[in-house]
Amino acid sequence: SLSIGVTSITAIMAHSTLQGAEYRAAHGEEAWMDLLGAFAVLVGLASVLLSLLGAARLVAYIPGPVKTGWKLGFAVTVVASQTAGALFRVGAKYPAQNCRLPKWALPWVDNGAALPISGGSAAMYRLCWMLLQPWLWDLDTGLLSALALAIVMKCKSHLGKVVSFLTFRRVSKPIAGLEVIAATVVGTLLAILMGYSGSVVGKMPSGASGASSNSASELASSALTGWVRQLPWDMPWALLADRLGGWLGAIASAVAFAGVDFLAIVSVVESGPLGPELLGQGFGCVVSGVAGSAPVGGSLSRSLVAQMAGASSPMAGLVAGAATLALAAPGPSALLAPTPKAVLAAVVLAAVLPSVLHPKDMLRLGGRASLVAWSTTAATALLDPTKGFLVGVAVHVVLHPKRLVTRQKLE
Repeated sequence: SLSIGVTSITAIMAHSTLQGAEYRAAHGEEAWMDLLGAFAVLVGLASVLLSLLGAARLVAYIPGPVKTGWKLGFAVTVVASQTAGALFRVGAKYPAQNCRLPKWALPWVDNGAALPISGGSAAMYRLCWMLLQPWLWDLDTGLLSALALAIVMKCKSHLGKVVSFLTFRRVSKPIAGLEVIAATVVGTLLAILMGYSGSVVGKMPSGASGASSNSASELASSALTGWVRQLPWDMPWALLADRLGGWLGAIASAVAFAGVDFLAIVSVVESGPLGPELLGQGFGCVVSGVAGSAPVGGSLSRSLVAQMAGASSPMAGLVAGAATLALAAPGPSALLAPTPKAVLAAVVLAAVLPSVLHPKDMLRLGGRASLVAWSTTAATALLDPTKGFLVGVAVHVVLHPKRLVTRQKLE
């Protein structure tokens, strides 16, 4: 069951490709959202074209150790991104403000000036900084996270017995995802009772003023079309092409982005046809762009949470999307507002940590395959997923000079 959406990886990649900080400073937030939406639509069209051309079949030629190592490296980056939220009241702001990154002197940059490490290396350094200094952790945040972790990872069978008892054994099978719901509810109630002052989900951003006084038909119309920021034919295509060095550069960037974005899907979907997944990625990017958002991609953390909750069919994505739309309504969103972000971070960690602490697929490998996999993991975690994949393929080619492309299937 694949969950897609805008992830930190796709947002950072789009921001880097379009030089978002510079463009936002020069033209403002509204213009940046228009440009980002146009790029998302272009990536979506590239994904659809790649799917129709059968590009998904090329996944079968990716070496198995590269896929295995890339998935583990991706999981490590998820752990690094969620740990701050589980330990500090203000989440990632605390290590960003208090952890001083080491500097590297690079002779080809600014005449050899020393620059702080960045990207994956900075994330791994901050992760070690946080884990090695437990006296800096916020006690209430850590307790909420530990409680949520314990409920999700250890209480599934116990909750099933409670439900069976309360229903006089009419419900004997475990309810999928009950432990996640229980952890969220218990954590939220406890936070309210203890007056938790850390980061919470908060209220949804308010829409158009006066929406509460609109008629039912106006509210329905707003729900159907209010999310549309700009239609494809109204998007700043000329500005996008100019930003990426012309139409040839724009198309090349979109195709490359779609291919790298698709790797996140490969890390989640281990079997079955991938063509429909690439096609779905394309349509998702188009819709995201129309809404003025970044390109979407497969989310490892969300997919693992869905699998942990018992989702096992493509229908899970449709149900999750419908539930998300329902929760975005004013009433349900108000109920979610006091949910501590520490609890949500703990739920994600509960889904990802087992595969990081005991990577079974990696431990099965030996010899050159193990070297390829661990090199891919290290490069993915220390650089970024794109460079990690390329490093893994390069190491595989070096270690297998007679087989430039080896067709393997990850068992």
